[in-house]
Amino acid sequence: VATYDILVNNADRKGGHVLLDRQGELWAIDHGLCFHTDPKLRTVIWDFAGQPIPPEITEAVRRLRKELTPATELHSLLGRLIAPDEIAALRRRADRLIAAECYPQPGSGRNYPWPPL
Repeated sequence: VATYDILVNNADRKGGHVLLDRQGELWAIDHGLCFHTDPKLRTVIWDFAGQPIPPEITEAVRRLRKELTPATELHSLLGRLIAPDEIAALRRRADRLIAAECYPQPGSGRNYPWPPL
C-alpha cells in the first residue's frame, strides 16, 4: 500500500482507509485524491520512510514502468482516465522508486492527511 500511494501520489491516505478483512487481506480504499502532477503525497504510512523496498515490490514497479510507455495497452487505458501529464508524472515517480530502492522520507509541508482519525 505504501508503494502504491507513492506511485499514485495519494494525497489522502488515512489509517482508516486500509482495512484488514477476516481472511487477513488488506483493502486500500478511498483513492479520490491521486495522480496529481504536483507532489501531494500525504499518507499515514510514513512508518516505512527510509526503509528498503522489498525486491519483489521493486520488480513489480519495474514491470509497471515498462507498461507505462505509449505503445502499451495499459498506457492506452490510463489515457482514457487521466491526463497525459499525469501519466508522465506516474512514470517519473516509478523511475524514482526504482532508482532509490527505498521508501522516501517526508518532505517539507503537509505530509499527513487531515483530519487525523
